[in-house]
Amino acid sequence: MHLNTETIEMPFGKGHLEVRIPTKNLKRIYALQEPPGLADEEKALAAALAHPIESKRLSALIGPQERVCILVSDITRPVPSKRIVTAILRELGSTPRKNITIVVATGLHRKNTDDELRALLGRGITGEIEVINHDAFAERGLRYAGKTSRGTELYVNVTVSDADKVIATGYIEPHEFAGFTGGRKSILPGICGADSINYNHRLENLDHPRAKTGILDGNPIHEDMVEAARIIGVDFIVNVVLNSKKQIAAVVAGDLERAHEKGVEFCRKHAQVALGESADIVITSSGYPLDINLYQAVKSIFAAEPFARKGGTIILLAECEKGFGTDLFYRWMTSFTSPTQMIHRIKEEGYRADIDHCYFLAHILGDKEITIVSPHKHLQEINGSLMKTTDSAEEAIHDALKIRGENSGIALLPYAQRFLPKSNSA
Repeated sequence: MHLNTETIEMPFGKGHLEVRIPTKNLKRIYALQEPPGLADEEKALAAALAHPIESKRLSALIGPQERVCILVSDITRPVPSKRIVTAILRELGSTPRKNITIVVATGLHRKNTDDELRALLGRGITGEIEVINHDAFAERGLRYAGKTSRGTELYVNVTVSDADKVIATGYIEPHEFAGFTGGRKSILPGICGADSINYNHRLENLDHPRAKTGILDGNPIHEDMVEAARIIGVDFIVNVVLNSKKQIAAVVAGDLERAHEKGVEFCRKHAQVALGESADIVITSSGYPLDINLYQAVKSIFAAEPFARKGGTIILLAECEKGFGTDLFYRWMTSFTSPTQMIHRIKEEGYRADIDHCYFLAHILGDKEITIVSPHKHLQEINGSLMKTTDSAEEAIHDALKIRGENSGIALLPYAQRFLPKSNSA
């Protein structure tokens, strides 16, 4: 019997994947009130730098011979760093280029390759300005900077520590446990040591009821990050909010907290969506660069979890060009057979920040089934008792309907990481 279907385009890698959904099962396609891209991004960046929020402008803040450190996000984030840094360098016209260093705030991520740095910043910038990758595990490259009131011992990148002025760049969107990205995250986890990151991301904090998407007030992880950034010293930030086309929709610049708050206000307004009735099956994806590897791509699962009913199925569409992302994530995904086993191991051996996604997945897998749709063959090595894998979206949908029932409702959540359920809007 022929079924009527709807064909929906979902973000996938640097393009889209067409997904056919049986018409009778399609209940909802979630969509945001997308902010339009700015008509002139260069002009908007220049204006934000000329009129910063509760701060002097950079040209007045930085002396001609001061050492300046600019923090940028790594290749796994869609930040338009080339455009942002270009605007900052124009503002810093009188500062000798030899006094400026760009540090890639990798946190616990791997170092970016030379080709990735050129893609991130452009040959003009990488040929003129020294660019270095932060390494959270290189003790010689870290310096003690103090301790937060919550007990986080701060070990910071020495280049950042040596700088006279620090400028943090980034983008703002909902985040699964820090509330929102941007601002203080360039510091912690961005350029801190592994021990500092592990303590900030410890289970006590991750399990806190306020450590949730869209929540800042009373969020221990966020508040610890802000305090860390103040102790280490951030003199100025430039953050952007993007739309699904990765166009700049808003620019905020100036004081670490006040400018970030303004950006969060804009982001919250456009990211909120009513949950409605939970779906039996939720299909989610975010596209590049979030689906560059599975470790990053599962953030779409975290974003989709509130939209799926207990006992339901989440189907993740992710290209995963770089496979699993980390060797540790590969080992956990291929060796464990149940979420209970994963949580037991974490609590038995101690938590580390680089298994945070394993911890979140384990909790979701406790009452939902997950299927990964990806063409990357290595992902087929995921233990089938933990999560299902396939290279066909139609096969994943067929199997989910077979298990959940032929009349199960399907919801689609494209650009999942950008959504903020209204119930988490405090």
